[in-house]
Amino acid sequence: MENYKAEAVTDENVKTFWVAQKNDDKQWLEIDLGKAGKIFAIQVNYFDYQSDIYGRVPGLFHRYTIEGSLDGKNWEILADRRNNFRDVPNDYIQLAEPKTARFVRYNNIHVPMGYLAISDIRIFGVGSGKIPSPVSNFQVARYTDRRNVSLHWRKQENAQGYLVRWGIAPDKLYNSWMVYENDSLLMRCLNTDQDYYFTVISFNENGVSQPSEIIHIQ
Repeated sequence: MENYKAEAVTDENVKTFWVAQKNDDKQWLEIDLGKAGKIFAIQVNYFDYQSDIYGRVPGLFHRYTIEGSLDGKNWEILADRRNNFRDVPNDYIQLAEPKTARFVRYNNIHVPMGYLAISDIRIFGVGSGKIPSPVSNFQVARYTDRRNVSLHWRKQENAQGYLVRWGIAPDKLYNSWMVYENDSLLMRCLNTDQDYYFTVISFNENGVSQPSEIIHIQ
């Protein structure tokens, strides 16, 4: 449908979604990963667009297949839900063994809603290129309001994003915050009477870098 474009399924935003023109077994959606990668798992997150379904309604089910291809011409099934009769609005499929593909295609068979709508198709795996370089020039500054802290680092040329990790000890960095594109983060969630330790990791489709130095703030 005109206002619900296909690119919404890869933007990692649950508020945006794709809606097909029809709701039948002729509808499909294809994703080009740009280059071949090794796929380990896939997740399909459907969206309740004008579904008029409320609460636990019996008899709901989703049926579909997902195929992979290296050239966009020869396909093999990666996930087979042709005989599924369960309600799986956020279906996660771990492949029995990793498959290498550049193109991934969702083929609809049945959805219980009046519209075929999908907010995200998530493809978990690794590419065959280089992992990003470790983050450099990492700086952390705590504000007078000790709940707030700002973090800055130098952008890495081949990074898609960054993972900030923090905690109350160097070996207890249990909290994390994912940052896309930006080279800074303002946090307003610390305890005023607690010391903290921070590090940041860069990542792309090929993997993650080594962590930056750990910075201690009092």
